Amino acid sequence: MKRLVPLLLVAKAALASDLVGPASCRTCHAEAYRIWAASPHARAAQALTPEQRQKPLCLQCHSRDEQRAGQADVQGVSCETCHGGGRWYQPAVVMRDKELSRLFGLVDPAPQTCVVCHGAQSPSLRPFDAREAMQRIDHWTADRAARKPKLSTWLKERP
Repeated sequence: MKRLVPLLLVAKAALASDLVGPASCRTCHAEAYRIWAASPHARAAQALTPEQRQKPLCLQCHSRDEQRAGQADVQGVSCETCHGGGRWYQPAVVMRDKELSRLFGLVDPAPQTCVVCHGAQSPSLRPFDAREAMQRIDHWTADRAARKPKLSTWLKERP
Protein backbone atom coordinates (compact mmCIF):
# COMPACT_ATOMS: atom_id res chain seq x y z
CA MET A 1 0.00 0.00 0.00
CA LYS A 2 2.85 2.41 0.81
CA ARG A 3 4.11 1.98 -2.74
CA LEU A 4 0.74 3.05 -4.13
CA VAL A 5 0.62 6.40 -2.30
CA PRO A 6 3.13 8.19 -4.62
CA LEU A 7 1.32 6.76 -7.64
CA LEU A 8 -2.00 8.13 -6.37
CA LEU A 9 -0.45 11.55 -5.76
CA VAL A 10 0.94 11.65 -9.29
CA ALA A 11 -2.42 10.55 -10.72
CA LYS A 12 -4.20 13.35 -8.85
CA ALA A 13 -1.69 15.91 -10.13
CA ALA A 14 -2.16 14.62 -13.67
CA LEU A 15 -5.92 15.06 -13.37
CA ALA A 16 -5.47 18.60 -12.05
CA SER A 17 -3.08 19.59 -14.81
CA ASP A 18 -5.52 18.75 -17.59
CA LEU A 19 -7.90 21.65 -16.80
CA VAL A 20 -7.92 24.65 -19.14
CA GLY A 21 -11.01 26.51 -17.84
CA PRO A 22 -14.29 27.50 -19.52
CA ALA A 23 -12.82 30.63 -21.15
CA SER A 24 -10.73 28.33 -23.35
CA CYS A 25 -13.91 26.64 -24.60
CA ARG A 26 -15.57 29.99 -25.30
CA THR A 27 -13.28 30.72 -28.25
CA CYS A 28 -14.87 28.04 -30.43
CA HIS A 29 -18.10 27.37 -28.54
CA ALA A 30 -19.41 30.89 -27.90
CA GLU A 31 -23.10 29.92 -27.89
CA ALA A 32 -22.52 26.93 -25.60
CA TYR A 33 -20.50 29.19 -23.29
CA ARG A 34 -23.30 31.79 -23.24
CA ILE A 35 -25.86 29.13 -22.32
CA TRP A 36 -23.57 27.71 -19.61
CA ALA A 37 -22.75 31.17 -18.17
CA ALA A 38 -26.47 31.87 -17.69
CA SER A 39 -27.11 28.48 -16.10
CA PRO A 40 -27.23 27.40 -12.44
CA HIS A 41 -24.13 25.27 -13.10
CA ALA A 42 -22.01 28.40 -13.58
CA ARG A 43 -23.23 29.70 -10.22
CA ALA A 44 -23.21 26.39 -8.32
CA ALA A 45 -20.47 27.53 -5.93
CA GLN A 46 -22.37 30.71 -5.07
CA ALA A 47 -25.12 28.55 -3.56
CA LEU A 48 -22.69 27.44 -0.84
CA THR A 49 -22.20 29.13 2.50
CA PRO A 50 -18.62 30.05 3.50
CA GLU A 51 -18.56 26.95 5.74
CA GLN A 52 -19.77 24.70 2.92
CA ARG A 53 -17.02 26.07 0.64
CA GLN A 54 -14.53 24.38 2.95
CA LYS A 55 -16.22 20.97 2.86
CA PRO A 56 -14.98 18.48 0.25
CA LEU A 57 -18.40 16.79 0.30
CA CYS A 58 -20.05 20.00 -0.93
CA LEU A 59 -17.26 20.91 -3.35
CA GLN A 60 -17.36 17.56 -5.10
CA CYS A 61 -20.58 18.69 -6.79
CA HIS A 62 -20.68 22.48 -6.49
CA SER A 63 -17.12 23.05 -7.66
CA ARG A 64 -15.74 19.79 -9.00
CA ASP A 65 -13.07 21.31 -11.24
CA GLU A 66 -11.53 23.51 -8.57
CA GLN A 67 -11.58 20.68 -6.06
CA ARG A 68 -9.89 18.41 -8.57
CA ALA A 69 -7.25 21.03 -9.33
CA GLY A 70 -6.73 21.86 -5.66
CA GLN A 71 -7.58 25.50 -6.35
CA ALA A 72 -8.72 27.75 -3.53
CA ASP A 73 -10.96 29.88 -5.76
CA VAL A 74 -14.30 28.09 -5.89
CA GLN A 75 -16.03 28.92 -9.20
CA GLY A 76 -18.71 26.36 -9.96
CA VAL A 77 -19.47 23.58 -12.41
CA SER A 78 -17.94 24.18 -15.83
CA CYS A 79 -17.48 22.55 -19.23
CA GLU A 80 -14.72 20.26 -17.99
CA THR A 81 -16.83 18.97 -15.12
CA CYS A 82 -18.92 17.04 -17.62
CA HIS A 83 -16.64 16.87 -20.67
CA GLY A 84 -13.34 16.04 -18.94
CA GLY A 85 -10.18 18.13 -18.71
CA GLY A 86 -9.51 19.84 -22.02
CA ARG A 87 -5.76 20.21 -22.07
CA TRP A 88 -5.27 17.48 -24.65
CA TYR A 89 -8.47 17.68 -26.68
CA GLN A 90 -8.93 21.47 -26.70
CA PRO A 91 -6.71 22.32 -29.70
CA ALA A 92 -8.87 22.98 -32.78
CA VAL A 93 -7.00 20.40 -34.86
CA VAL A 94 -8.10 17.73 -32.37
CA MET A 95 -11.64 19.03 -31.87
CA ARG A 96 -12.35 18.90 -35.62
CA ASP A 97 -12.16 15.11 -35.46
CA LYS A 98 -14.77 13.56 -33.16
CA GLU A 99 -12.92 10.26 -32.72
CA LEU A 100 -9.57 11.97 -32.16
CA SER A 101 -11.05 14.32 -29.56
CA ARG A 102 -12.46 11.34 -27.68
CA LEU A 103 -9.07 9.61 -27.82
CA PHE A 104 -7.56 12.75 -26.30
CA GLY A 105 -10.05 12.75 -23.41
CA LEU A 106 -13.25 14.48 -24.53
CA VAL A 107 -16.18 12.92 -22.69
CA ASP A 108 -19.67 12.77 -24.18
CA PRO A 109 -21.85 13.15 -21.08
CA ALA A 110 -24.65 10.66 -20.51
CA PRO A 111 -27.54 10.80 -18.03
CA GLN A 112 -25.33 8.87 -15.59
CA THR A 113 -22.96 11.86 -15.60
CA CYS A 114 -25.71 14.04 -14.11
CA VAL A 115 -26.64 11.51 -11.43
CA VAL A 116 -23.15 11.78 -9.92
CA CYS A 117 -24.31 15.05 -8.33
CA HIS A 118 -28.06 15.01 -8.89
CA GLY A 119 -28.62 11.53 -7.46
CA ALA A 120 -30.05 10.23 -4.21
CA GLN A 121 -27.01 11.43 -2.22
CA SER A 122 -27.86 15.09 -2.90
CA PRO A 123 -28.82 16.92 0.31
CA SER A 124 -31.33 19.05 -1.58
CA LEU A 125 -32.73 16.31 -3.77
CA ARG A 126 -35.71 17.30 -5.84
CA PRO A 127 -37.32 15.02 -8.37
CA PHE A 128 -34.66 14.77 -11.07
CA ASP A 129 -34.95 13.25 -14.52
CA ALA A 130 -31.45 13.07 -16.02
CA ARG A 131 -32.64 12.52 -19.59
CA GLU A 132 -34.98 15.51 -19.45
CA ALA A 133 -32.23 17.63 -17.85
CA MET A 134 -29.78 16.75 -20.63
CA GLN A 135 -32.31 17.92 -23.22
CA ARG A 136 -32.88 21.12 -21.25
CA ILE A 137 -29.16 21.95 -21.23
CA ASP A 138 -28.58 20.90 -24.82
CA HIS A 139 -26.07 23.61 -25.58
CA TRP A 140 -24.34 21.55 -28.27
CA THR A 141 -27.18 21.81 -30.80
CA ALA A 142 -27.50 25.58 -30.31
CA ASP A 143 -23.74 26.05 -30.48
CA ARG A 144 -23.37 24.01 -33.65
CA ALA A 145 -26.23 25.92 -35.29
CA ALA A 146 -24.61 29.24 -34.35
CA ARG A 147 -21.27 28.19 -35.85
CA LYS A 148 -22.65 26.73 -39.09
CA PRO A 149 -24.89 29.04 -41.08
CA LYS A 150 -27.87 27.41 -42.71
CA LEU A 151 -27.76 26.92 -46.46
CA SER A 152 -30.62 29.41 -46.91
CA THR A 153 -28.64 32.07 -45.02
CA TRP A 154 -25.54 31.34 -47.07
CA LEU A 155 -27.48 31.59 -50.34
CA LYS A 156 -29.03 34.95 -49.33
CA GLU A 157 -25.59 36.39 -48.61
CA ARG A 158 -24.20 35.43 -52.03
CA PRO A 159 -24.11 38.20 -54.69
